[in-house]
Amino acid sequence: MALPPSRILVVDDVAENRDLLIRRLKRMQLTDTVEAGDGREALARIREDSFDLVLLDVMMPEMSGIEVLRALREEGRLADMPVVMISAASEIEKVVECIELGAEDYLPKPFNPALLAARVRAALERRHLRTENRRQFERMTGELERARILQLRMMPDHADFDPARWDIAGRMEPALEIGGDLYDLFEVRPGMLCVAIGDVAGKGMPAGLFMARARSLLRAGLLQHVALAGAPPRPSQIAGLLNSELCKNNPDTTFVTLFVGLLDLETGRLDFCNAGHVYPLRISASRGAEEIVTPADPALGVVEDFPFADHDMVIEPGETLLLATDGLGDTQNPAGEALENERILSLAATLSGAQASEALEGLTDAARLFADGAPPFDDVTMVAIRRIGGG
Repeated sequence: MALPPSRILVVDDVAENRDLLIRRLKRMQLTDTVEAGDGREALARIREDSFDLVLLDVMMPEMSGIEVLRALREEGRLADMPVVMISAASEIEKVVECIELGAEDYLPKPFNPALLAARVRAALERRHLRTENRRQFERMTGELERARILQLRMMPDHADFDPARWDIAGRMEPALEIGGDLYDLFEVRPGMLCVAIGDVAGKGMPAGLFMARARSLLRAGLLQHVALAGAPPRPSQIAGLLNSELCKNNPDTTFVTLFVGLLDLETGRLDFCNAGHVYPLRISASRGAEEIVTPADPALGVVEDFPFADHDMVIEPGETLLLATDGLGDTQNPAGEALENERILSLAATLSGAQASEALEGLTDAARLFADGAPPFDDVTMVAIRRIGGG
């Protein structure tokens, strides 16, 4: 395999050695070579130019190869520029020191043409492979960051629905660049709000794509039903529609838990279906925080033609409904302990009467404090719906 174009710096205080190395490099068709007669000159050239490989003599007057190598390490140049040491057989201990400092390899004197060709070729191939890997990593990182921004833009950026009577906020924090959580808030018709929160099994790009599919089906299916029938479907029908579509072409049985409800902004009545999702919490000054427990229905994408159930409740003035994914309860501290439900109930109870955004911020801060620097275990998504008024 032909080597890619490479720029090589040859450093040796003996001109005959430099000439010999350069001639042998040219036989390898490596013609872009630069030479330096001592360590100081080598450092100056490296600081003003870029090289794919440095062949560096260990023993030189004024500034040795070891000193040059140490300076390159301190300047952070060895990650992008391999250095192969040139040494006499009697200098092997110094070669070991150079390898420990970050040198890529070494060449013994006198030069063996076959060994020289093999080690130079190997060093250059590794260098170009690292460069390509880094380029691919940077490309993927950039794409993931753009995908993360696009995903976050899919979520409602405000929740200004009847602000005189309702205070609503949502937030999503993916554990990785791309998350598998979703939430949505949109008017189905004047005075009726669709409230949805879901959690796709898994994390990363596959979960994010499945999430986008589920959210698009939710919006399109519900709004199309209203357009054709003149009225919204029941939440159980919404869940059934999504389940039917998500079961198709799903050999891995990827699933999404979903809480979907229709909120009457005039009366506070919430008709909802809970397909395998975390129970919502009702928060009030008089009762603290309590779960809204309903009979369990399966997640979407698992059981075809399942008859999902409808439930209802009323959010009274002064109450807050908190919806969250299981990532909140799965928050772990360095000891491996999870935040879990009892702690969440205690934390939520202290947030009675708080504005929706403040309640979510308070829970997020409490979860971070509990995590104590441990990396996120799962995506965390929350929606707070506060009915203004009352005590």
